[in-house]
Amino acid sequence: MKAYLFGVTPVEEAFLKEWQDQHPDDEISYTHSPLTADNLELAKGFEAVSTQQAEPLTASDLEPLAAGGVKHLALRKVGADNIDLEAAAKYGITVANVPAYSPRAIAENGLTGAMYLLRKWGYYHRKMRRGDFTRPTELMSDEIFNQTVGIVGLGRIGAAAAEMYHALGARVIGYDPVYNASLEPFLDFVDFETLIKESDIVQVHIPLTPENKGMFSTNEFAKMKDDAILVNQSRGELVDTAALIVALKYHEIGGAALDVLEGEEKIFGRKFEDVGSLPDEYTELINLPNVVMSPHSAYYTKMAVKNMFFQSMTDIERTLSGKKAFFKVN
Repeated sequence: MKAYLFGVTPVEEAFLKEWQDQHPDDEISYTHSPLTADNLELAKGFEAVSTQQAEPLTASDLEPLAAGGVKHLALRKVGADNIDLEAAAKYGITVANVPAYSPRAIAENGLTGAMYLLRKWGYYHRKMRRGDFTRPTELMSDEIFNQTVGIVGLGRIGAAAAEMYHALGARVIGYDPVYNASLEPFLDFVDFETLIKESDIVQVHIPLTPENKGMFSTNEFAKMKDDAILVNQSRGELVDTAALIVALKYHEIGGAALDVLEGEEKIFGRKFEDVGSLPDEYTELINLPNVVMSPHSAYYTKMAVKNMFFQSMTDIERTLSGKKAFFKVN
């Protein structure tokens, strides 16, 4: 097969070498840069393209890819909302993602952020940096088995999160439009309204759709407990950032663990020498003591990255040999 890989990281280079050792006849080229209108010519003459990026790929990007011979686009990630899937289908390009590379990687990261905030580590760390090693009453925390944890979205990742919290002794409730009886041993199914009102920790694991954009905003924060923790590792656009900042500042909720943010494609993956050039909302969130953030790295474990890489390459191989991709999304 002939494939061109965009946005290859140093970690992925090792997995690429492993793949090529196992498939010596494959013709594979790559770049560290994401796929953009400025470099799509690199893929000319290749049958497939693989990329992992938040930057959008529109019809004007996909048409020349197809004209250059690309038949398959393999995403080394779950989300495909940055791809114009209708245009891809129109130009004869199949698109596949990797939805099940390691659900536990993301679920564990969410649990870590929730526990960090629950046990007030951010507050203690700031105090200790100033030489204050006391334990004030307002920083007394609680234990996870006394918490009600609400999981929004009960796919592979949400299900893994529910099992983890259940194993730690928490009361777990969940909301998902699709009922899954196999999760009954780990949680109670409730409606969304009940979940946000009763949960001490709300952990979000749903895909972004036009219908659920901004589903956590002023109205929802007002209904949540004033010490509730919001954990978002799905898509930044599920949360109204401005409303979240207000809720955090005025103690309408207790804290937020965020691996994703609105407009992150312009920020995450870059290094800023002048932090003053960051958008105001990023600066505000970073400086709040009841917030912990990471740059869309919940998935970033050795196992997950390898699985994403190998699954995407397998789907390229299947598609170009006339078989159906395991994880076709258009």
